[in-house]
This record gives sequence, C-alpha cells and structure tokens, in this order.
Amino acid sequence: MGQYFDDLHAMPDSQLGGAPCLVGDSPETAEARGASDFDALGRLAKTLDFQLRYREAIPVYGQMLSLRPDDAPTLYRLATREINTLQPRLALGHLTRCRELDGDKPEYLYRIGISHYLAGDYSAAMDAEAACFPLVDDEMGVAAMYWHTLAAWRSDAGAELLNAFRPEMKCGHHTAYYAVMSLGAGHTALPDFLAAAAETDSDLEYSMLAYGASVLLARGGDRRSADELRKRVIARDGFWISYAYLAAWNDEKRKSIN
Repeated sequence: MGQYFDDLHAMPDSQLGGAPCLVGDSPETAEARGASDFDALGRLAKTLDFQLRYREAIPVYGQMLSLRPDDAPTLYRLATREINTLQPRLALGHLTRCRELDGDKPEYLYRIGISHYLAGDYSAAMDAEAACFPLVDDEMGVAAMYWHTLAAWRSDAGAELLNAFRPEMKCGHHTAYYAVMSLGAGHTALPDFLAAAAETDSDLEYSMLAYGASVLLARGGDRRSADELRKRVIARDGFWISYAYLAAWNDEKRKSIN
C-alpha cells in the first residue's frame, strides 16, 4: 500500500485523457460499495480517491452534495478532484462557493490560483496566489510564489512575489518549489539546476523542477528546450497527480488544440 495512493491506481491516460479506466476495486473500495448515506458515500469517495479514480469519485461527491449542498469540506474535495482531472473551471465554481461559505482560507486561494493557471487566466492566477501569500508560512508561501511566478512568466507580467524570495526561507518539504524560485531569483545557475533535476529519482520532485524550468526557458525564447523538458515531465508519470505534472499535460494538450 502506497503512502499517497494505493498500489492499485489509475494512470493519467484515463483520468486526463480519454482512455477507459481498467483499474478494479481495491478491497477497501469493494467494501464501501452500496453506500447511500452521507458518511458512507464519503468513505466510498475516499477509497476511489486513494486509487486515483477521480472521475469515478466526482459523481460520488455529487451525491454527497445532493444531501448537503453547502458542505464546504465536500465542495473542497470535489474541487480538488476537478483540478486533478483538468476541469479547472468547474473547480473554480466550487472553490468560489467554499469561499462564500467558509471565508478566504489560504488553501482555497492557492487552488483558485492553480485553477486559473490551468484555465490560462494568468492574471487571475497571480491575484489569487498574491492573496494567499501573506496568509501562510514560508513552506506554503514558496508554493504560492512558484505558481504566481510561473503565471507572471507566462504572461510577461511582473513577478512581484519572486522579490520576496530569501535563500533562508524555511521551505519544509517544498524543496523543488524552492529550487525553482532560487533559479528564478538568480541564486542558482541554469546548467547546475538542470543537472541536479536530471539526477532526482522522485517523479514528484522532477515534475516541479523541470516544469518550472520549462516555463522559464520558454519565457527566454528557448521553446525547443522548453518543449523537451515538458515532454520529459509527462513521460515520468509515477506521480502524475502533482500540480506541475498536470500543468505540463495541460500545456501539451492546449498546444495541440492551438
């Protein structure tokens, strides 16, 4: 059993693309089947989430909301699964409702920013991350800074939050976000950064490192290198639920459409 998700789990081709999900029920999911009351439906949704079967979990959250329409925790979980399946505009609607019910919590603002980023509305993404930043500590702050800065790079806007980067920031487990911000702030040389990123064994860390560098390279006009890095992120799908991986997949999809 994995720490973050079940060993038996869905992959991006079914959750982000159009492939069918062929992953069967785990024992926990099978046991939760037949749920009808709110709490039992919540257990079923949780087991599907743990198998990364988000597209199957989403209607279960819908059933829960039919019983309790204004339950903010359920709206929040639904919104995160809509982000995980690249449905950012649906997520924005549910996150906005969370704010109406529960106030401007940083977790809402952070994911509103990411949703706007995935929808291609970079100015709104920057606004949300800028609102999140003063409400959090360094560990969460460097994450908000990352998405604010990438949105700024994508839109040729000023990356004001990057000015708040400090080498002594206590980034906690957000070491990859910190590394990209150190690169963007000029504290790390690009060749050294790319060499270190290529050596990481963690697909989660790699997605954040390489995706951030790809956006920076594209901003500097090196679109070929940026495209290559993004494709490497997509190829390393062991932790495809990371927001950076989702952004890379989304960029590739949007490029094919445009």
